[in-house]
Amino acid sequence: MAPSRDAPDSGLTWRMLATAVLVALVYAAAVLPAFLAGPVWGAAAAAAAVALAVVSARAADRLALYAMDARLATSDEEPELHAVLDRLCMSSGLPKPRLAVSALDTPNAFAAGSGPGSAVVCVTGGLRSRLEPGELAAVLAHETAHVANRDVLVGAVATFPALCAGLFLGWWTGLLTGRDRHGAGRAAAFAGGIVLLPPGIAAAVLYGVGTLVGLALSRHRELCADATGALLTGRPADLVSALDKISEGLRDASRDDLRALRPVSALCVVGARGGGAAGLLSSHPPLERRRERLSAISWRLASGG
Repeated sequence: MAPSRDAPDSGLTWRMLATAVLVALVYAAAVLPAFLAGPVWGAAAAAAAVALAVVSARAADRLALYAMDARLATSDEEPELHAVLDRLCMSSGLPKPRLAVSALDTPNAFAAGSGPGSAVVCVTGGLRSRLEPGELAAVLAHETAHVANRDVLVGAVATFPALCAGLFLGWWTGLLTGRDRHGAGRAAAFAGGIVLLPPGIAAAVLYGVGTLVGLALSRHRELCADATGALLTGRPADLVSALDKISEGLRDASRDDLRALRPVSALCVVGARGGGAAGLLSSHPPLERRRERLSAISWRLASGG
């Protein structure tokens, strides 16, 4: 493959860098109060935040498989899927991830694990029954790209401040409203109807900003995985076709199937949840945008640029 074909999208690269800076600022805002209490407390808070984010990423694969009722499959049980993964890993130079299958009829796939050495790729029965071999290979290439980029670990690190803020906000609100049994006596001090005081306001802002930044980073990384996966197979049109079929399958899915998919929606090749506010609340970019970018890659490959 010509080097020019592998040239990164400068616009997307800059957007990802800007989002990464915002993630760093969110972390800084989260640990700043601890630093104000003293450098030792600040360093401990920063180390704890990073450590807990890493731990959550390392447990993500087991939790995701459990949520999907998926099982690990050997090469004897799923020879065709293993053969596709073997070819992709030979092309990319990655260690081969574990393969898992779910009986869910809704078409989708996801990758989980903190890095190439611990990754698992899961496909649903609905995906295998709806996609042609080339389309299935394109989806697995997309998930392989997520593994190579350590996207699960990056996502966990990015969203961890918002998770902590959300937990604190729930505790603080319960304290002020008297629903927390440990703080019921202290809640009487706020009889004037005040629901949020400065710590709660700070947590609410951190939660909102952290959530939006994490979702923005997720959308950028989905576009990167699309591009890397398309270059890996050399057939971007297969991924476009696969995305269309998966999206159609999600629209036709039963409520129970969608409910089963939602715990891992952010990891999937196509999210099971829509995003309001012009897509700001979505973990995935709009399908049309993904089509346009893949069409541009297809044109570059065809023209040899």
